[in-house]
Amino acid sequence: MHIARLTGLTLVGLALWPAVANANPCPEDARYATNGAGQAFCLFEDMTLPDANDVDAYCHWLDYGYIGFSWTETPATANYVCPDGSYKTDNGAGLGFCIFDDLGLPEAENLTPYCHYLEDGYIGYHWDMCPADARFTTNGAGLNFCLFEDVVLPDANDVEPYCHWLDYGYIGFSWTETPATANYTCPDGSYKTDNGAGLGFCIYGDLWLPPAEDLASYCHYLDDGYLGFSWTD
Repeated sequence: MHIARLTGLTLVGLALWPAVANANPCPEDARYATNGAGQAFCLFEDMTLPDANDVDAYCHWLDYGYIGFSWTETPATANYVCPDGSYKTDNGAGLGFCIFDDLGLPEAENLTPYCHYLEDGYIGYHWDMCPADARFTTNGAGLNFCLFEDVVLPDANDVEPYCHWLDYGYIGFSWTETPATANYTCPDGSYKTDNGAGLGFCIYGDLWLPPAEDLASYCHYLDDGYLGFSWTD
């Protein structure tokens, strides 16, 4: 699709998502990492724990924007200093806490605490890099993909990718609306909209995008029933 076809037009029902910055999605004191299997992590590492035998992860409130760990306060822990990026507090009943707060969590699939290695000096959280309806895969040479597959296209001879706005968090495809496409249903994970001037669209929107300088749409195989985006580690 040539952008000029949409000059001065607005997609009906398309949210105006802010531009997605390809920046570190983790807090300043956490490290961003991936596991090569489609998950991304924010990790607080090299933590020195308090001198207590009951140090325990405190990570079940991640949805509220914080994680940390706790311990029973004793004279041996009185001078303990929490790791960088966290602050020290207590519950008023003998438990001390180090809390990593205001995490700025990514709006991504399956956001989950990653706190079972606290004894090794690190905690954090992870999430799926691809949307729920997309598959993560690699080409074996460092290039990663999120792919929406088995896409059934509308019965139109001018279906085209609509993928030049990936940096704004969405991709999709378009076609000229006719009676033959009136009952077409967009694939799972996308929604149907139009530009008010005869073009229909299926939009995969509000995508979480990895912090990669070479992030690119991967839409030139739409005729084969798939599209998505790619990046290198």
